[in-house]
Amino acid sequence: MNSIRELLKRYFHILVFFALLILAFVLIYQNNNYQHFVISTTMQKITGPVQKFANNIHKQFRYAKENAYLVQQNIEFLKEKERMFIFSEDSVYSIFSSTGKHKRKMYDMATAHVVFNTINKTHNYIIIDKGKKDGITPDMAVLSPNGVAGVVSDVSDNFSTVISLLNPNSRISARIMPVNQIGTVVWIGYDPAVAQIIDIPQHLMVAVGDSVVTSGYSDVFPKDLLIGTVMEKYDNPNNTFLTIKIRLATDFRNLNNVYLISNLYKHELDSLKSKFKNE
Repeated sequence: MNSIRELLKRYFHILVFFALLILAFVLIYQNNNYQHFVISTTMQKITGPVQKFANNIHKQFRYAKENAYLVQQNIEFLKEKERMFIFSEDSVYSIFSSTGKHKRKMYDMATAHVVFNTINKTHNYIIIDKGKKDGITPDMAVLSPNGVAGVVSDVSDNFSTVISLLNPNSRISARIMPVNQIGTVVWIGYDPAVAQIIDIPQHLMVAVGDSVVTSGYSDVFPKDLLIGTVMEKYDNPNNTFLTIKIRLATDFRNLNNVYLISNLYKHELDSLKSKFKNE
């Protein structure tokens, strides 16, 4: 206590000087327009960059929260789409149902973040931050917010590898709408925005702009998920099929959040398929 008193006595005049100096600046700032303008402008130059930096940091946190919220909203919306269910007629149930259909959940969904992604290799892969501990298994479908992205291939405890649609080993059963013709989407290399759909007969009236969606004939992807749109088509004199290029719906250059879809009946379907005779 005595030391504080001694300190105040020793520097009393200096403290009074600075107090009066601050008071003088305040009076000048409040009562003189020119000085008010000069001081305000100077303070803005000093505090402006600091405030801008702080606002950017705040914005990043806000955008991250908003993005997480939108991803969750999207997944709830997708879970309720008709393609996520098996529908069956039931004469008893239909009496009490406005739709006359009983539905059973066929697919479940989860979300993940992309931690690694290649787009310029011959065989491209994606790594996501979910694995065995999160219930991820091989052969789960992977979607971007805009369309199909790939299929889970290998799983570790905390991460999973995805065979990107930008991979020659990727083969996705697809349907061209509105002609309703089944084909296979394959990546033709080089351009991460362009793929090809094969096995489409030349007599069909396919038009630029037609949608290409999943066929539903796979136990990996539900039907009617967007893969891309037709951008070019050519008659092929060497065979009876069209050459069709499609612009992919997924932007692989900017892939951050993905959705994972698991078929709840996959083991049952695989068991039935294993009994098929090889012909």
